[in-house]
Amino acid sequence: MTVIELKKFIYENNKIEMVLQEIGCHNIKYHTHKNYYSCSNINGDNPTAIIIKNNEYLNCDNYTRQNEPLFQSDHADIISLVQYNLRILNKKYGFIDALKEIHKILGLKFSVKSNNKNQEEKIDPLYIFKKVKRTYINDVSNIEFEALDEDMLKDFSPYIHISWYREGIMPWTINKFDLGYSYIKKRNVIPLRYWATGELLGFNMRTVIENYDLFDIPKYFITPDYPKQNNLFGLYENYDTIQKAKYVVVYEAEKSVLKRDSRCDSTGVAVSGHIISDEQVRILIGLDVDIVIAFDKDISIDEIRMNCDKFYGIRTVYYIYDKYDLLKEKDSPADACNKIYDYLFKHKILYDRWEHEKFIKSLKGK
Repeated sequence: MTVIELKKFIYENNKIEMVLQEIGCHNIKYHTHKNYYSCSNINGDNPTAIIIKNNEYLNCDNYTRQNEPLFQSDHADIISLVQYNLRILNKKYGFIDALKEIHKILGLKFSVKSNNKNQEEKIDPLYIFKKVKRTYINDVSNIEFEALDEDMLKDFSPYIHISWYREGIMPWTINKFDLGYSYIKKRNVIPLRYWATGELLGFNMRTVIENYDLFDIPKYFITPDYPKQNNLFGLYENYDTIQKAKYVVVYEAEKSVLKRDSRCDSTGVAVSGHIISDEQVRILIGLDVDIVIAFDKDISIDEIRMNCDKFYGIRTVYYIYDKYDLLKEKDSPADACNKIYDYLFKHKILYDRWEHEKFIKSLKGK
């Protein structure tokens, strides 16, 4: 389940009180006239300290814990409360631990929908190209997606094309991310794993053929039904490092995450585009760390500020902008050597009130 789907499940199945009880809240009371639950904190006795709205968003106001970063935004919800309660018991508990705990309470498997096939069944290596989504829903956060069989990785050589070696992608990164190469397709293969469980959702295949555009060969081929709006590439592999560093760097492309990992920097994730979706915003906020947006040089400052604004007032957010003209026209900051990257990172721009006002003015100008 996505975060949004999980909250809808709790709401539609009347499980709010159950979750509150299981995480240690007390004095739980439902207020029919205003359609919300009130309760005390696990470590407090104020019976109206916490308000949980009885709707599909499960918004949470914790009036006696307003100094807690988890409750300092309009996006605080029942997951924020679960994460807070778990941290009282163990400071190491994070956003993923909160999701696991909720699944456990509800008796749900913490997993995307499995599509594993019988091991004796012959696997079609072109399955990812042939598979077509059966139904489409306008709200992407409600699309159900399936985990693919791990055996599909056996269709690819566990190496990468020499061009990527020359760009600096190292053996430990190949092993960590299960990178591969397709001799038939002449493409490097990047497995795309679900950010919370690590299950295989699809592949991004990048051609290694020079002048591919002259032959009408697509640069990328991504599994057609890969739910990129509901996922963050690299978060599953880099989660522990991000929590330790207390910040996450958000890139456009998966390759940027790989390059930085090969330079011993495992703080990156990729959104697979240059627009951060609502679900990706929710996941990033849930990490409870600073956010650094590091998009490619050809992305306009207005677009960068638009993405930063999604976190404004909720998390400390920065962006890297090459005002020093150190990168090539379409480069990502991750394409630079460590010396240049470190300089750009050191001079990252805080998205504060002044930046927010510049963004608002840009909207008025349109």
